[in-house]
Amino acid sequence: PCKRVAARRASERACTRVIIGYAVSDFVLALACIFIAVRTAKMRPGIALACAAIAAAALVGVARFSGVAEAAGAHKFLSLIGSTAALPLLAAAIAWPDCKAAKTGRGASLAILVGGALGIAIVAGAGFDLWGQIVPAASALVILGGTIRTRAWRPMAGAIVLAATFGVVAAKLDIAGLAPIEILHYGMTAAFLLLCL
Repeated sequence: PCKRVAARRASERACTRVIIGYAVSDFVLALACIFIAVRTAKMRPGIALACAAIAAAALVGVARFSGVAEAAGAHKFLSLIGSTAALPLLAAAIAWPDCKAAKTGRGASLAILVGGALGIAIVAGAGFDLWGQIVPAASALVILGGTIRTRAWRPMAGAIVLAATFGVVAAKLDIAGLAPIEILHYGMTAAFLLLCL
């Protein structure tokens, strides 16, 4: 009995550490996205709105992983909007900086609304969960292509970090003791800072 109690306590501590790790990594992502959104709001509204949407998901994620169980549904919903609408908007704003979604608040808002509606319809309505993974992967490739075309080293490095992050997460690898979700948050943080500033 003593061994079982000790094992359960160790398991609870490990679980708490992972959840705290998730909350911390979501918080770091939220701070970076808020910083980018504020810095780019006037000149690059597409990037600003994409980062603001991802920041919203990350902030709710902080609440969820801090023990607020009620935040789980909102986090899942906002993460879906982030992956199926905000990341494609970010890709469009980086790859085609002269498009309306990149240059105008109205175009960016429309892109989020349409992308979000499609994401909800396809994932929640049709039950095609893989859409939530296909769209971010395609967005990362569009971003990589756009940065290669410009030949600017910092955005290109950000695109490579983003693509590599998605690859590591898809492979469900643990690196340096970090769970895939933590790798996703920290990788997106580094990639967005390189891409957007």
